[in-house]
Amino acid sequence: MSTSGVNDKCPNCGLSKKKMVGKKTRVDTEDEAIALSDYFATTVVVGDTLCQKCGGAARFAKSKQRKVEEAAAKENTPQSSSQESTASESSQQSKIDPRYSPIKKEVIEQEFIQLPLKRVVSSHDYCCLCSLKSGLIVVPFEARRQALTERGFIPEGNRCCRKHLIMKKFYNDELLNLKPISHSSNVTVADVAKLFKALSVTSDRELHDRIGDFTISEDRIKTFTGLNWEQIIELREMAVSLRNTDNRTVTQALVVFLFRLRTGNSNEMICSVLGLDRHQQVSEFSKSVLSSFERDILPSRFGLRSIDRDDLIKNHSTVLLQNLHDVSDDNLGLVADGTYWKHQKSSKNEYQRSSFSGHKKVPLCKPFTICTTDGYIVDVLGSFYAKENDAKILEKILNANDSDLKKPMCKKDDVFILDRVFRDIVSQLESDGYRVLMPALKDRNLKQLSAEDSNKSRFVTMLRWVVEAVHGNVAQKYKFFHQQLDNRYLPEADLYCRIVCFLINQFGKRLISRAATDDEVLNYILNRNSNENSLATEVILEKYNRRKSLFQKLTSADLQDFPEMTEQDLVKLYSGTYQLKQAISYLAEMLGENNEINVSYFKESADLLKVRVRSRHIESKTYNCYIQYKPNTIGCSGIVRFCCECANGMRTIGCCSHVAAVIYYLAYARFQSCIVKPAEHLTRIYEQDHVVTSIEEDSDDD
Repeated sequence: MSTSGVNDKCPNCGLSKKKMVGKKTRVDTEDEAIALSDYFATTVVVGDTLCQKCGGAARFAKSKQRKVEEAAAKENTPQSSSQESTASESSQQSKIDPRYSPIKKEVIEQEFIQLPLKRVVSSHDYCCLCSLKSGLIVVPFEARRQALTERGFIPEGNRCCRKHLIMKKFYNDELLNLKPISHSSNVTVADVAKLFKALSVTSDRELHDRIGDFTISEDRIKTFTGLNWEQIIELREMAVSLRNTDNRTVTQALVVFLFRLRTGNSNEMICSVLGLDRHQQVSEFSKSVLSSFERDILPSRFGLRSIDRDDLIKNHSTVLLQNLHDVSDDNLGLVADGTYWKHQKSSKNEYQRSSFSGHKKVPLCKPFTICTTDGYIVDVLGSFYAKENDAKILEKILNANDSDLKKPMCKKDDVFILDRVFRDIVSQLESDGYRVLMPALKDRNLKQLSAEDSNKSRFVTMLRWVVEAVHGNVAQKYKFFHQQLDNRYLPEADLYCRIVCFLINQFGKRLISRAATDDEVLNYILNRNSNENSLATEVILEKYNRRKSLFQKLTSADLQDFPEMTEQDLVKLYSGTYQLKQAISYLAEMLGENNEINVSYFKESADLLKVRVRSRHIESKTYNCYIQYKPNTIGCSGIVRFCCECANGMRTIGCCSHVAAVIYYLAYARFQSCIVKPAEHLTRIYEQDHVVTSIEEDSDDD
């Protein structure tokens, strides 16, 4: 056979010699060329080079055929005629090597249909999403079906990286990386039939079925449960005792249960939304999930018995506790507070009396939360009766014989950060060797807290706010607790509450204030810590409040020499973001229709400003605020001193809301084109002009 057909490509697959890797096979003899031509059903000539894959296939066929012939020769050929057989084989081998048995490959011709579908790039060599060339797999059919309805058609055989897939589907954000390059697609008849069959089945299924095979979108499952698919799968792996049944899978049971917690809807509503057969299935699924949580997850992953004290100190304590209150790194700081869940009125009079809250005027039960200074929930204890106050509940927890809080968790000099309602148990905690941080109590004979007490109260508030935020997160994220509980859930209310807190710990974010992470803010706070407000002392000695002052209305054109600040400067001055939010809300109350502020001012001196501000809570009451500043400066260093007549007006760490609102307006807000007014539309809901009268003037004639 002539060698004129020698080329630079593999005669079987057409791979270029330059791209061949691994072992290559060269065709050296005419017999080999003939045998390979028959095997591959193509033209092979002497001098051609086979790639590693094709050469290996030929060698494998050659070896397999030789073994088959040797086995047949032993069974069918007599021993005496072996020499004749050998001679016959050698004579035939000169014509064609029998070891290369010609195997004809069946060539299937596929029919293509051109459809008006957007198509992404067609390639088997690199990822169709990110163009990488390593670690690739063929795009699963489930992912191709998903992309067809959202981005475009992916040709069969396209490959992608494993990291783009979850449960044989693309992540939602990864779908955006699929870029259509054509408005038409050539699709095989078989592929069209397969895709349309899958789409037709999907269109008729209930939402419950789509949850079972993960075809519901990531955004939708996040709305239903508060978790994404990865987190639900992680939760499913924890629930080892929960098994698939004929009616539902583990994933479906978890989604139904989480949907119930998330929305607080009735079983009938959940059944209708998710497409269940019977509304009783909601209770059945929830009962199974509750049992699994109680058995598999909570004992080892939530509660005082499952948490290591050293881990809490190392990973869940903020620097504010050490820096503001001189607490050792070896001491644990815990924030404790009670909350409540409203429930139905009980027909049992004894329980009705115990569960009725004289403060809230409704029946309720009270769980008790213990968390760290970054919002990590250590445990939720209870529930307790409504007639028991928070101090009595904490006393009961500490004095219990099997108290896990007192013995294994807390040690001497550990810190309890509490609200004022715990004042009755402070002496017991201190006698047990614990430190107690609590906002200062105002003497009835005094109108104001001292500067020292105000600053200490501010320090406590900067640590204690996390427990209030935890309670807010539970109520906002899981409406099951935000509305009136059915009494049938009361025996399991504490279990529901522990599950929700575990989910927040496991999948939520920690609560850390700006002051806890920003060294600049923290240093500013520590430098301003003082036991005395010198400006307040000066106001009293000089009798500024008794002087007659000619107040004038403040406008945006006045006090042009007042320091200008950025939001970061204001956060530093206010020792956090909470006071900034309060200032924005309070300022909105002071502003009129044309952003004119309803505040009067008087300048006691060139750098001392006296402002008359209306009280936040009592409309008829006003306070005198004093602000000393450096004229024509920039930044929070331009504010030298401040004080106010209100209860917290003596503090030097941060400031009261009255001073904060005035500084916010003069230093920042008046330079903005539009001053933010939170929930402005609510102030006009009940204006007289918008009220529609339902009774006519002549209705008495009827």
